[in-house]
Amino acid sequence: MVLRVPSLAAPNRPIEVIVATGHSGARANGLFAHVTRAPLPARSAIRVSDDVVCSAPELVAVQMAPSLTLLELLCLLSELLGLYAICPEVEGGMFERSEPLTTPERLRAYLDALGPRPGTGLVRHALALACVRSGSPRETKLALRLSLRPGLGGYGLGLLAMNAPVVVERIYDPAATGIRRPDILVGRPRDAALPSAARFVAVEYNGRHHDHPARIARDVNRSNELRARDIPEYVVRREQYDDLDYMDGLVARIRQNLGLPRIGMTKEAAAERRRLRQQLYEELEHIDGIHWNGRERALARGRQANPSDETTRAEELVPVEAYCLE
Repeated sequence: MVLRVPSLAAPNRPIEVIVATGHSGARANGLFAHVTRAPLPARSAIRVSDDVVCSAPELVAVQMAPSLTLLELLCLLSELLGLYAICPEVEGGMFERSEPLTTPERLRAYLDALGPRPGTGLVRHALALACVRSGSPRETKLALRLSLRPGLGGYGLGLLAMNAPVVVERIYDPAATGIRRPDILVGRPRDAALPSAARFVAVEYNGRHHDHPARIARDVNRSNELRARDIPEYVVRREQYDDLDYMDGLVARIRQNLGLPRIGMTKEAAAERRRLRQQLYEELEHIDGIHWNGRERALARGRQANPSDETTRAEELVPVEAYCLE
């Protein structure tokens, strides 16, 4: 029946299906079967034709989680919880959504209904770190770099919101108000006890579409209106995003805005933190939302580092926390 759907009639990869009987791994007519004998809760599937239903976003996350690294799962969740859909066939490689496919609340409720099955614990852990209402894959990656803890290569800032409404006064008329939606709002991490000089800082990622003259004028208006509200704003383009020294300096200034102290550490510890930041940047560059091969890359890196040890497992090549096992 699935082959009657035109878009699925000639897939470029096996179509994975859930069946109630048979053997997992069975292949036929381009289908790869997964057997589940336990009933699935309501809202587990979406009908795409009279004959075919597909996994709902919440079930997709659980199904994919066991085969993904933490970073891949974060990127997947951030797309499901975001305002974009990765689609290489369209201009720009994505299209925008007005609302996310799911929400953290709906996902948690589904996990509760699903019970303790493979993947549910991984999704629960990653959900606390994922981006919500991100507007693009690049916004997601920038937000993860800013917010993940230093042990995972991040800067450890608190990710407060993405594309959330902020009330501003219009520059041309102080009596008029409007809404701005900064790409990323960061603040103090949850465990910080010091008062902040600013409640939050706005960070914008400006891609190529921001180069249009009309968009430049809109961006200037946004920046001025945020500054008028005493909200610090920083703009990152691809050139800055790719420059680790620049990103280090930018975050140092954001920390100053938030009233956070400088972090003292040995040269060795600082060098290790920097290595992890570079590694996070490089791994995020590999994640395109289409090919999910992060564990293969981890295994290859481990074999390159330990060419004499052919039995090394992927879990032993990266921090255990990267696979949500702690």
